[in-house]
Amino acid sequence: TEKQLIENIHPRIKNWRRAYRDKNIKNISITYAAMRALAETRDKTDFSEDYTGPEDRSDDYGIEVDQTDADLLNLAWQNLSTPDTEMLSVGTHGLNVRTAKLIILLYTFAPEGAIRRAARTIWKIRRQDIDVWTKDALIFFALRVRFFERINKKDCKHKQKCI
Repeated sequence: TEKQLIENIHPRIKNWRRAYRDKNIKNISITYAAMRALAETRDKTDFSEDYTGPEDRSDDYGIEVDQTDADLLNLAWQNLSTPDTEMLSVGTHGLNVRTAKLIILLYTFAPEGAIRRAARTIWKIRRQDIDVWTKDALIFFALRVRFFERINKKDCKHKQKCI
């Protein structure tokens, strides 16, 4: 069912985000780290320089990433549309493949309100419509991922190389 497709794709999208997000971590000078440690031992907390240590990282930092599955989702997303299929309709609410691909990208990697801002400024649609479009895009993406999984299984049977 549609609800089950969306529920099954959510953890995989989170894994894809962890695997493909920016991995830049601010470097910290040794002097700064030593001064901060000294300040903390003396109960001084007025250290004003920005510090991005382990406590400032995201909640999912350190969770194991399934890189193979992330690569499969990335491949499915990259091949979501081709020039001859970009304008085909997805679902029954007027969503085209190109827009569905962008919604998936925003849903996965952008901050929470990015899809709503895009709906308001780019597509000029209402809040209810973007919720329906997001649902249609997720279902379409889940079906494409399933298609790529089947292709990968067939290729694995014929070849030794698998994603």
